[in-house]
Amino acid sequence: MEQGGRAGARQLRDEEELSLREICAVLEAEDIRPKGGERWHPLTVRGMLANSSDLLPTTLRQRATRAMS
Repeated sequence: MEQGGRAGARQLRDEEELSLREICAVLEAEDIRPKGGERWHPLTVRGMLANSSDLLPTTLRQRATRAMS
């Protein structure tokens, strides 16, 4: 369910230019819950949007992970 939230949050940020708090409100209104709690927090959304590894193909994701360690 959070995967759908991630895609939706990216779209809201990029296309609608909403703030992190506004994105939280939209996700909650759409009944999309975070995996670790009841409500979205702006820092959770920020971290989720900052995690770009889900945008990379698996092979590049593995290389990026190795390069970081």
